[in-house]
Amino acid sequence: MLGHETAGKRWANGDSTDPHLPGRPPIPGCLRSLQLKPHSKLITTFLVCTALLTAQGCGGGAPSASSIAETEGSYEAGLQAFQNGDFTTAESQLQAAISSGSLQPDLAEAALRLRARSRTALGKTAEAEADLAELKQGAAEMDQYWLAMAELELKKGNSTAAKEAVRQARGVNSRLQLPKELESLR
Repeated sequence: MLGHETAGKRWANGDSTDPHLPGRPPIPGCLRSLQLKPHSKLITTFLVCTALLTAQGCGGGAPSASSIAETEGSYEAGLQAFQNGDFTTAESQLQAAISSGSLQPDLAEAALRLRARSRTALGKTAEAEADLAELKQGAAEMDQYWLAMAELELKKGNSTAAKEAVRQARGVNSRLQLPKELESLR
């Protein structure tokens, strides 16, 4: 009798030993070709999950054009309010822009920094510190981060820390223009 005939007879007789799946009994009613080895199950699971994610996508989709325009409008309104010294409006407009989550990374960084500076000007130092702590994690414009930090430290009355922050900002960008409130810290 040939080897495959012997294995087939053992299979048909319900023998629990399978040379391809040692120590594992066959699954009743399941074709032998569908019974997978343990590593095959892992590979199959991976492939099925990959196919589902590819077909379904990983997120809720991109924000709409009107949503992006509204968010950027909030950012622009916040920037304009900040430049006009209306820090309360600046903070609320920048908050709306940031919370939308659809700002481009450079605008999101600028919005977070301006919100921190607005909060500093309003005396909300704890909130400004939280914004700056978040900003420090991935700021591309570290000179601007250090200027915002200098303004915060000056508002808290810590001129030594403010001077150090200005020094850090100048270390990143030696041609940096200081705001008039920081000119005395040179």
